[in-house]
Order: sequence, then structure tokens, then C-alpha cells
Amino acid sequence: MVKTPLDLASTVLSPLLLLLVAAGGVSAAELDALPSGDLEKAAVSAKGTEPAKSVTAPDAVEPAQNPAAEEPGGDVTGSTPEGAGVSAAEPADEAVSQAAEEPAYVPEDERQVEVLERKGGSLGYNFVFGEDNRGRALEYGFLKSSRSGGLFYRHMEKDTNLELEGFYLNENDYHGDLLMDYRGDYRLHLRTESLYHNLDRDILFSPSFQGPRTDAPGSATYSAEQQDPQAHYGVSVVQDRADFRYRLHNFPLHLNLGYWRYTKEGTIQQRFADASFEGEANTVYARPRSIDQQIQEGRLGLDAHLGPVDLVYDFKIRYFEDRLPTPVATYTARNDIHGNLERLGGEQQHNENPDSRFFSHTLKLHTSLSGGLVGSASYSVDQRENLSDLSDVTGARHMKVYLQNAAGDVTYTPNREYTFALKYRRQELDNGNRGALLSVNFADPLQQVKAPLETTRNLVTGTVWYRPRHDLSFVGEYRGDFVNRDNVSDLPSPATWALPDHSATHTGSLAVYYRPFKGLRSSAQYSYASTDNPAYGASFKERQEGKLLLTYTGGRWGVSTHALIRHDRNDEVVHFVLNTLDPLDYSVMPLTSRHGSSENANVGAWWMPLPKLTVGLNYSYLHSEVEQPVFFTTVGVGSEADSQFSSSSHVYTVNVSYALGEQCDLSLMAQQIRSRASFSPAGFSSAAYSGSSTAGIGGITAQDTVISALSARGEYRFSRVLSTTLEYTLRDYDEKNSQNINYQTYNGMVHAIVAGLAAKW
Repeated sequence: MVKTPLDLASTVLSPLLLLLVAAGGVSAAELDALPSGDLEKAAVSAKGTEPAKSVTAPDAVEPAQNPAAEEPGGDVTGSTPEGAGVSAAEPADEAVSQAAEEPAYVPEDERQVEVLERKGGSLGYNFVFGEDNRGRALEYGFLKSSRSGGLFYRHMEKDTNLELEGFYLNENDYHGDLLMDYRGDYRLHLRTESLYHNLDRDILFSPSFQGPRTDAPGSATYSAEQQDPQAHYGVSVVQDRADFRYRLHNFPLHLNLGYWRYTKEGTIQQRFADASFEGEANTVYARPRSIDQQIQEGRLGLDAHLGPVDLVYDFKIRYFEDRLPTPVATYTARNDIHGNLERLGGEQQHNENPDSRFFSHTLKLHTSLSGGLVGSASYSVDQRENLSDLSDVTGARHMKVYLQNAAGDVTYTPNREYTFALKYRRQELDNGNRGALLSVNFADPLQQVKAPLETTRNLVTGTVWYRPRHDLSFVGEYRGDFVNRDNVSDLPSPATWALPDHSATHTGSLAVYYRPFKGLRSSAQYSYASTDNPAYGASFKERQEGKLLLTYTGGRWGVSTHALIRHDRNDEVVHFVLNTLDPLDYSVMPLTSRHGSSENANVGAWWMPLPKLTVGLNYSYLHSEVEQPVFFTTVGVGSEADSQFSSSSHVYTVNVSYALGEQCDLSLMAQQIRSRASFSPAGFSSAAYSGSSTAGIGGITAQDTVISALSARGEYRFSRVLSTTLEYTLRDYDEKNSQNINYQTYNGMVHAIVAGLAAKW
């Protein structure tokens, strides 16, 4: 049924009117209330002079005005000797004055503390509309209009603290928080939050093309099937958390209990391929896939202060569950390179997200965190278990990974000028319960699987702080990272990985922190790192990095600048060429080099030209560039081509806020991001496969993106209780590369208007 304008107005205005009536009643009650001083005057006026007798409590006055006289018989009489009434009045007034000036001591359990309470809420409506593909323009946000509202409640008294806060924007974007505390002995914290993430829909290649095949003469066809026309993808992510802490009153012991849940629901684009160098038909698919995943974690912890040391124990158990069945697709039968049947055809499972289970035990020990010498140590052991539930593959379920971590820290401060610190970390990664892997999808069910890496990592850090003056500090640091690997070899093989068996990275840095006068803060840092055996093509052999920070805050203006420059170099990049498939044989290509650099800078300033006007400006620049040869095939020598990848972004931001009197606030924000990226390989044509070249890659991969955002907000306070807000937001995503039609599908614009009415008292 289509809503009429009257229906829409009723939907929006009805809750607002209810809130307005409630807030108006509270506001009227506050305005009509008679001050307490006026109430006392009215009471005195009504009863004449009688209240004057009760100005001082009888219990406080009688002992001074009527001193008890003890008779010889032991009886107490309240009579006053003649003429004593006048003389006794002066000591009585003096005693009352002293009692007022020096109140009697009251035990902590009997002290009275004023109760503080605040509460409020808001109701509104969130209008969302736009053009074209709105997912890139508003990546995190639900693209439908909805009611909105929030509430908060705070109650604080001597032994109890209660805080409740929440806001609802739509069914996929909300948060709530509850905190309860009783005398510090019991503390409960509950929190829930949700957001919506819009995902891309990629367009597969077209048209089909021909390529080589290895099992028979001729060529193979490579095609794409886009099986998700006009689909919109996105997932809703919800996190729930509960933490409880109990303190054993007068004993320094805490019991900590925690629960955390993470759920993801929605639809994504699943891309997978039925492709091989053996066979005539090869297809890439794109289909919608529903997502319903959940992670649950429980935590138990104990911490105690045991004289000179503190002891902490923590236990965690985490379980991941994919609550939907694994997708199934029909695959083509495949031969090996000799033409013999190797993989069977038919329906097969693919892209499983296996369930898993995780356990963790952690023990920590540390001395007092104050003093000249501070030490700490910790040890943890983790276990991850695969709970795969595939029906056509067995052997993966109950495979386990063991992770052990040990750490030790020592900090020594002999005087105010020097501080020395030494840190040590050790991590061991082991794989257990690795058996045979069987698959009914192959002619030979027993499949050989390469065992994963097992590593040992040691990290040593030494730091020296030197403070010759209160405004000047020097920090020097050495960091050594040592990694040992098992199950590796010089060349790739079916059972080993082509990685170095050990790598050592040494890093040294020096930093200076200087504050010459109040408001100015500056720092500079330089570091140099080297690695003897870079493990991967993107690893560095030498790295130099510099950082610079300068900020100044004055009375009515301020400025902040930050810069980061990094240069990486690796002249030992290893590539392998495949000689034969059966048996599998590789050889090493001549070493190549890789150079990378990045420069990031930020400049921001704010200014208050008027007491109620604040203007802010900010500019950021980000740039990265990589140069290295890229191998376009591993089955022929000479297929490398010098390539360059570069990306840069300019971010411009303007903020203005103005307080229009005591009742109205206005703010405006405008931002634009200009980003470019390109991949430019040198010209290369394959002699083995005609028509294969690098021509056109740069054009179809280049991106020239402009992202614009505008936000305006106004708030008007009718009274101390009631206020209203109106906010408008515009987001626009514009891809300007016309050579790739797929990029154009991401263009879109989103408008959002949030109107609300709030009350607090």
C-alpha cells in the first residue's frame, strides 16, 4: 500500500508530539515550582512565630540551655537555678556556633551524599534518498529511510551508579550501553552496536577469449557467467558485549567474566572459477551468496595484588560458526597433462567457511608500576581447531594449530634524566594432527597437501630515554626481529615452501621531543632497518623512515603539521620459472630489484575570529609508488616487464561552527578527496602466445576518483529542557576513468536528512 502525505506526516509527527507533550510538562513544572526559600517564608507567615522555636533542633539545644543537675540521690532534675537562664544562654549560643563550625565526625558508611540524576531522549526521522549506485557514496550506512530515536539515563548516589544510553538510527544502525556499579565491588557493563556495510558488485570480463591447454592439442575457451543481474550486496554486522567484575570487598582480588558475540548477516557476491590448463571449457562465475555467520567468545579472568607483585590469569574460548550450508556448483571433469582422468565432474562443494574453535590461557606477573625498577612477564598458549564439515572432503576436520607466546619487560629509572627499558618477545607456531586428506572428487581420493610453515620468532627491544631538561627529551631504540622457519627449501616443491630458513631484521631509531615554550610541541624521528634474507617479493632489505610533528596552540588559534617519509629497497627479489609439470621442476631466475616509497603529510589549522565562531582548515597528502619487474608468466624466460604502480590522494576539509546566541548552534563541514592510481607496465609481447601483451593494461586499471561530502547541522534550544536538531548530509562518488566501463557503475550520490526533537531533565 502506498503511503499518502498525510500518513507520512502522522508517522513522523505522532512520536514527536508525544515527546513534546512530556517535555513540555516537565518544563512547565520547573517554571511553576516555588523556590525553597519562598516556601519557608510562606510557612512562617502562616504559623506566626511558632517556627522560630524550631530553628534549632531540640536535641541540639536542650543540653546547653538545660544543664542537668544531679542530686545526691542520683536522680537527674531538669530544673534551672534562679537567675541562671540569662547566663546560660551565652554558653549555649557559643556551643551551637562551635558545633556548626566543627561538625562531628561521621563514619564513611553513614555519610549522606546528594543523589544526581539526569535523563532524556530524542525522537526523529532519517530521510535517505539518492541517485545511481549509492553503495560507494555511503559505504557504511543503511540506504533506506527510517524512524530514529535515543535515550539516556544517569543515576549516581553514594553506593550505586547507573548509566543507560542508546540511539537507534535504523534496524541495521544502532547502539546501546548500560553500566551498573555498586560500591566498586560489583560492576556490570552491557553494550550492543550494529552497522551496515554496502558491498560492491563486480562486473566480470567479456567477451570470451582463447588460451592454451596442456592435456591435448588445440586451445581452451575462457568465459564468464554473470549470474547476479542488478543485485545489491551488503552485510549487517552486530556486536554484543557483556562484562562483569567482582571485587572481594577488602581483599585485593577481582573476578572478571566476559561474553562477546559477533554476527554478520546479508548477501555478498561470490566469485569462483571452474578453470584449469587442462580441458576445453573454463568458466568464471559470479553469484549471490547469503551470509549468516556468528562468533561467540567467553572469558574468565582473575587478578590479585599479592604484596610486591600482581598476578593475572585469563582464559578465553571462542567459537566461529557458519550457519548456512556450503555452496554447491557443477564442475567439469578434468584430465592430467597426459590426458588421463584426474578430477571427476558433477556437483561439488566450494568456498567453505569452516567452523573453528579457539582456546587461550594467559598468565601475567608484574611488580608495582611505580618506582625505579619495574618488571613484568607473561606466558600464553593458544589452540585453534578446524571444524570443517565438508561432505566430499575428509581429513581437514580437527586439524590444530598451537601458538605459544612469552614476554618479559624490565624498566629501570636511576634518576630523573635517564630511563632504560628492555623487552623480549617469543612466539612459536606449531601445526598438529595433520593426517591424510581424502576427496571423492578425484580419481585418486588420496591427495598430497603441502604442510604449512612452522615458525619461531624472537623479538628484542632496547630503549634509552634521556631528559637533560624538562622541555627536551631524546629517545634511542634498537629492535631485533629474528625468525626461523621449518618445512622450507631453496626451490618450490610439492612438500616444501621456497622461503629462507631464517631472517634477521635490525632496526635503529632516534627521536627528539622538544617543547621550547607553552603551546608549542615538536618531535622528529629517524629510523633505519635492514634484513639479511627478505622472505617475500614485497619485503624490504633496507628501509629508511622519517617522521616530523609540530603543533602550536594559542589563545584563539592553533596549527598542527605532520609528515612521514619512507623508502624501501630490495635488490634480492627471487622469481622462479616452471620447467616441467610432471615431475614438478623449477629453476631460479636472475635476481631483480624492488623500490618503494611513500610520503604522507597533513596540515591543519583552527581560528576563532569571534568569541562564538570557530573556523578549521585541513589538508592531507598521501602518495605511494612501487617500481619492480612483474612476471606475466612463469613458464617462459624473459616474460618480465618493468612496472610501476603509483597512487596519490589529496584531502581538503573545511569546518565552521557558530553559536548564534545562547539558544542556537550552527555548523558546516565540506570535504573533497581527489585520488588517482595507475599501474603502468613496460611494453611486452609474448613470443609463445600470439596476441598476448601488456598493451592496454595501464588504461583499464587507472583510476581517477573524486569523493565529495557536505554536512550542515543546526540545533535550537527552546528551553533548558527541550531542543530540536536538523542535519543534512550529501555524499557523492565520481569515477572519471572512461576507459573502464566497470568503474562507472560505482558512481552515485546519497542525500540524508535527519530531523529530531530532544528533551533532557
